[in-house]
Amino acid sequence: MLELQAIASTLSHDIIAVNETWLDINGRHLRTEVSVKGYVLHNVDKPSHSNRGGGSPIYIKEKLQPHVKTNRATEKSEILHLNIQPHPGQTIKVVLVYGNPTCTAIEDDEFYDCLDNIVGTPHKTLIMGDFNLLRINWTTRQSQAPGSKLIDLMNTNSLQKHINKPIKGNNILDLVMTTTDLSITSLDVTDKIDDHQMIDFSLDVQDPNTKPQHKQVLDYQRANFELMKEELGSHNYEVLMSNKNAEKWYMILKDKIATATEHHIPRKRIRPTNNPPWFSQKIKHLINARQHSYRRLKRYQTEPNHQEYIHACRAVKRTIISIKRNKEITVAAQAKTNTKSSYKYVNDRRLKRDTIGPLIDSEGSTQTNYKSKVKILNTHFTSAFTHENLPEIPQPHALNPQEIVLDGVFTVEEVEEQLSI
Repeated sequence: MLELQAIASTLSHDIIAVNETWLDINGRHLRTEVSVKGYVLHNVDKPSHSNRGGGSPIYIKEKLQPHVKTNRATEKSEILHLNIQPHPGQTIKVVLVYGNPTCTAIEDDEFYDCLDNIVGTPHKTLIMGDFNLLRINWTTRQSQAPGSKLIDLMNTNSLQKHINKPIKGNNILDLVMTTTDLSITSLDVTDKIDDHQMIDFSLDVQDPNTKPQHKQVLDYQRANFELMKEELGSHNYEVLMSNKNAEKWYMILKDKIATATEHHIPRKRIRPTNNPPWFSQKIKHLINARQHSYRRLKRYQTEPNHQEYIHACRAVKRTIISIKRNKEITVAAQAKTNTKSSYKYVNDRRLKRDTIGPLIDSEGSTQTNYKSKVKILNTHFTSAFTHENLPEIPQPHALNPQEIVLDGVFTVEEVEEQLSI
């Protein structure tokens, strides 16, 4: 998992999908253990009664607003279907699948019927995963069952396959498919994670007018706090706040502090990062070196290149484990003296809250923009309040001062008796 987090920080993919894991998120594994900062985690868990776990997780950047539509899992197959929004008004279906070669004919029919229902709905579609189908002639698109069912699905829905080279032996087990209205600009079978190879590809959904966004924050290291104190102390607050309530006081004080902040604290631009707290440039360089050694091995399959790639893989794993351990030891040692660093490390491990998904308004239309969703929620919550009939509000019963009990005597036994009831 640490290696996956390091790869996510190095390559900065928008979507990361994994097949054939031993995760048990609903059991012995915590979501914080397998989460990646900046990504929303969705998973389809295998309904196994064993303690080995299993399933397929997918990590999607928060900005894509992922929304789960289908989550189907059996002992031998998994389908996870989500909708993402790369740009306003643009929806893409992302489908992560896993198929076991030991599925029965009935299980295969249910598996491909579910995929056909997903692909048959509107919007561009991306399907990826391990189908585990052998002996398919991709040149003629002919195969015996169960491969013939996949061929029928592709022909019926005009799906195009983007992996043309065998990945394991002479077979293409892992597939990346899209509808004809969604193109892939680049695809490469790259590095390995354990015994699985990584498929790296790019979808053509980028907005040409999009520019890198920089966040502006206050630069307190270059602030002039002396001048800021002088400016705040130059105001006559007795005159400013005379004959005003507490809310007006707060707004005046807030405005004066904000003005002084703009005058005496400069701003700096930073690029948002989703790197883990233990990530470093050394890890990034080692991962890049491993990528280069893997490409060299694929091009020139010699024994020295193979050994170089093995050493590069071991160096990445050792460095990640060592740096993460040293980081946690440092944070633990400074827990009392540097509480800010300790709390920051803990907060970075927390899961991000998922954004509110699409909502249906009173007219039955699906709303996805924030203003419409706020209006729907406000209408719903205000409907819970009781509307009073102001002209007919009942008057409280007037109490007779003579009937008010001014004093009384209570014994310990009476109080204990009442509490025991």
